[in-house]
Amino acid sequence: MDRDRVEQRLTGFIREYAAYGDSLYWYPLTPLKKQIPVAAFDLERIYADGGLPTLEAVFRRCGITTVCTFQMDQRALFEGDGIGELLNERCGAGYAFPHYVETFYFDESETWLVYVSHEGTITFTGEKIARIAAGEIPARYRTENGTEAKT
Repeated sequence: MDRDRVEQRLTGFIREYAAYGDSLYWYPLTPLKKQIPVAAFDLERIYADGGLPTLEAVFRRCGITTVCTFQMDQRALFEGDGIGELLNERCGAGYAFPHYVETFYFDESETWLVYVSHEGTITFTGEKIARIAAGEIPARYRTENGTEAKT
């Protein structure tokens, strides 16, 4: 996969769907100019509450085992990462995944996109993955337009 092509596709997607100008930063992929299936959650709270198995279940139910990652800040593309290993990777006193900076996860099917923001949110975009995430991850972790869900 060509890094420049991936970057061009992602930036085009953000500019087409994001509702706030030319920024390549979404928090947490909402609000949107166009309707697409999106489910956004407080990733740090999910991890803090031991919800890693729930995240693993979302990817498993979607049949996703291997992903490509694109880190927007460094314009770095990584291919063939195991999503299980990424979700479980440890750093210092905790997990690394909630602290990746502006990272997109996807595969060549182009049917889904996951975005992790440095604010500790995770957004699932795509009909199947957004529906499964909304069903698997408790509503108390849901974020709306960049704000924490009300519990």
